[in-house]
Amino acid sequence: MHIIVVGAGNVGYTIARMLSKQHAVMVIEDDIKRYDYIVNHLNVGAINANGASPKVLKGLISEETDLILAVTERDETNIFTCMMAKQINSKIVTVARVRNPDYIEGAMAAKFLNVDHIISPEYLTAVKLKRIAMIENVIGVESIPSLGVEMAKFRVTGRKEGVIMVPLRELPIPKDCRVVVIHRGKQVIVPTVNDVLMKGDEVTIVGKESATLEFNKMLGIVREPRDVVIVGGGIVGEHLATMLERDKLAVKLIEADENRCRVLAKKLNRTVIINDNGADPSVLRNENVAMADVLICATTSEEENLLAALIGKHLGVSKVISRYSKREYEEIFSMSGIDAAVGYYHVVANEIIKETVQNYEVMILLEKFSEEFFDMKVCPGCRIAGKKMSEIDMPKMSSIALVVKGHETIIPTPDTMIEEGDKVFIYALQSAIAKLEWMFKANIPMGPMG
Repeated sequence: MHIIVVGAGNVGYTIARMLSKQHAVMVIEDDIKRYDYIVNHLNVGAINANGASPKVLKGLISEETDLILAVTERDETNIFTCMMAKQINSKIVTVARVRNPDYIEGAMAAKFLNVDHIISPEYLTAVKLKRIAMIENVIGVESIPSLGVEMAKFRVTGRKEGVIMVPLRELPIPKDCRVVVIHRGKQVIVPTVNDVLMKGDEVTIVGKESATLEFNKMLGIVREPRDVVIVGGGIVGEHLATMLERDKLAVKLIEADENRCRVLAKKLNRTVIINDNGADPSVLRNENVAMADVLICATTSEEENLLAALIGKHLGVSKVISRYSKREYEEIFSMSGIDAAVGYYHVVANEIIKETVQNYEVMILLEKFSEEFFDMKVCPGCRIAGKKMSEIDMPKMSSIALVVKGHETIIPTPDTMIEEGDKVFIYALQSAIAKLEWMFKANIPMGPMG
């Protein structure tokens, strides 16, 4: 594909870095420092110019241009850029990054503005943070609304008897879900019914949202979250507080910027807003953060989030979650001992995958982009057609998690028959992709490595 990325901030850089592995990418950035950084670090075309300029766009958009992603930090610039791009080439697919909650309401906004797709990484990050916060043992989640299911990652605490060292076949696993992978330290296990869960394991299931809640109960619940503290009143914090208010939770939000606090006070009805530094231990102690069920660190600074999260854990908060933006911080947050961290760049990557990977209903990158979850059509000549699940020799480090027959989504059993026309949803490490391509006689796109 020929792709233009307008804006080389954190989001634009992430997108260009990911797409440049497999596509021809041109980046437009008017900030000279960001432009220089792109030129020196990525194998892409780049131009130091205003990406919203009709003259600049006319010079770059051709009949061969497939996609334009306008991802600057100004919503109006992004929307205008997409409108101009459509005027130049009506066939080009336009994607605008939108941050302001007022612009996100409903799909009509995109149609009216002549933008094909609106993405809001801030909103999607808030949705993910909230889902993780509300389910005690969950540390990660990926929603798949087209199937009415989700992938949820749990940490096994061992607080409930009868879960540890018991074969999966003997556990009361909800029927509407399937265990797809267990991460045990650096070991990755695609489990059979004979495998067991151990304390500290991170186990990922796929299934209905109700099954996620049942699996959580199976692992053991201490208390339902009712009191939430948010550090950071930016766009992610605003989205998050709004969602939590709808669920009638007690929310306290700590934000250092006085003007931003005034804006939030007008928009939020039930949230207690504190104008102070959320990374200051004395502030968190004075606000009785230790009494909260969940602390969510949602500022735009990795350092502030990490500090606030570590203070929260030290004070004894039951569950501490943080967001981070830069990929290089992933290892730091995973080593920090906090309960969960949501990578903003990972949210962006999975949104862009939807726009650039054709012919797939679902394509989700997991675990540092080394694992994938995707769908495959069972076509004539496919080597699994006409076989029961128990008869299929799947490649090592892969498994079939879901089967869709017509409009019905099925959690497969060993006796489930796979037939031509079915759609199967597969979890796989990238090491298994080559053999899967052979089995299905298809090319499977892989996420970027490194």
